[in-house]
Amino acid sequence: MGKIMKIFCVIPILIGMIFFSEKSSFAAENELNTITKEEAQRKAAIYVQTIGKQSYPNWINSSFSESKTLRDLDGKVKGYLFQIEKDSQDYGYVIVNGSMTGTSIIESTRVGNNPYKDIHEDHAVYTGPIQYFKKKNGLVTSLSTNEIIPKKDLIKNKVFKEELVYSSKNFGVNTMQQEIYNSKIIKDVPDYTWFVGCVPTAIANIVVYWSKNGFPNLLKSNETSDWLIDTLGTMMGTDRGTGESTGGVKYGTYTDRIAPALQIYWNNRGYSSLDFEYSEYEKIKFDTIKRELDSGRPYGISITKHNLYKDHYLTGIGYEELIIPDLNEIYQTLIVHDTWDTTPEDVYLDYNELINAIDSYLLINPYIFKDVPKGYWAYDQIMYMVGNKIMTGYGNGYFGAQDNMTREQLAAFLYRYLKPIDTNENPYVDIHDSPFKKEITALTKRGIFSVNSEKKFNPKNTATRAEIAAVLTKAFDLKVKANYEFNDMKGHWANESVKALYSNGIANGIGNKNFGPSANVTREQMAMFLYKAINLDPNYIPTPI
Repeated sequence: MGKIMKIFCVIPILIGMIFFSEKSSFAAENELNTITKEEAQRKAAIYVQTIGKQSYPNWINSSFSESKTLRDLDGKVKGYLFQIEKDSQDYGYVIVNGSMTGTSIIESTRVGNNPYKDIHEDHAVYTGPIQYFKKKNGLVTSLSTNEIIPKKDLIKNKVFKEELVYSSKNFGVNTMQQEIYNSKIIKDVPDYTWFVGCVPTAIANIVVYWSKNGFPNLLKSNETSDWLIDTLGTMMGTDRGTGESTGGVKYGTYTDRIAPALQIYWNNRGYSSLDFEYSEYEKIKFDTIKRELDSGRPYGISITKHNLYKDHYLTGIGYEELIIPDLNEIYQTLIVHDTWDTTPEDVYLDYNELINAIDSYLLINPYIFKDVPKGYWAYDQIMYMVGNKIMTGYGNGYFGAQDNMTREQLAAFLYRYLKPIDTNENPYVDIHDSPFKKEITALTKRGIFSVNSEKKFNPKNTATRAEIAAVLTKAFDLKVKANYEFNDMKGHWANESVKALYSNGIANGIGNKNFGPSANVTREQMAMFLYKAINLDPNYIPTPI
């Protein structure tokens, strides 16, 4: 929701052009480890320009309409806030790290105003990601809850040095030459405002997402989000404002009660058990977060250990990876919903800044197949396909992992990922009764499939390894990276396609330097091939056959 803000000054985002300077009465800014506001503005400008070009065009030709120095409880510079504006509309903010140590961008959003809009700079307190406070007349107030923080709860600048992660910044002499951007955001996850506790609210975000994606009974049409949050809170034993059962934490929830409560709720709604991964006092790896989100699965994390920001629960809905050569930095960013109405819907937090505060995490996978247990050789790849609605199970609890894949099924899988333009042209004589006629004709029109002399597609035939090689090479425009040749492919019509598949790390041989071009392809094998093609490793180096 956009907000109108009185503009005191407009600062064009032009790298190298600095428009404001200020004198500070705080000695912290003179510390060698603290960057200047001018340098912070330069970094913010580079970041905004890069994101505008890569993923958010509203930031192109935007400007900074406001800036604030943000200090911690000791009065030391923690960061610098820059409000972003374009055409008299607010487009989020950026908070730049005040320290020379760590990643430059601590936090950002893409819409709306900043939490310090009406807070004088002298009163603005910031102790880390989504930790917004004001300090006035000796009192510290949370801007998120509007509660005054008792003096006994003021934790001043505790640094967990044994756990400190010194960022993704490249401190070496070699500079980064190539700008790289990679991201994933799950669009259907709601951002409900805090109600009877942060844990049931954040978990409700996940439950409602799944209710819209294959599990409609989780929230029926006559049920409200408040009802769901309240019900989940009751099932999890969430405190109702007294703190009696949670060690004094009002509206608190023990995180180890989340998974059992969700299991019961899922079963009560007519669905089979969930696959959970709950971990307490263990840092969640960024690669794990990527795996979950790439597979279409939002997750939950609890935050503790930070100054003032003692206990809160967030819904993870996306990530960004970004290399900015001009700053010589690699950014790893978490995109979360925080249940607060003082922040925009999507909040972008630096992973390396936040990781030391993550106390527990909960991964939820509602897809359970009897023939694909956790730990199965193609488990992650199959779950990726199912989570992204590329492949589905049979509806009877089985995926059919070892079943052969037909040519029409192959068309369906590719269509769901490539999303080609539909066509009324049908060059085939044998697909009129196929449930995937639309998919077959669209992919043929695009040039993925070829029409033979008999004008037959043979939709019920099992797809072979040679056919898969030819189709994937066309679909993903694969190039031969090394002229390695299998013994049984010499002179074969699909030889070049097999070379492309092998040299890009998508498929291997079957032994004895053979590829097995006529062998059938199973559904689990196709999940693996397609996963590798979608997530192609540009740096893959093939080994000689």
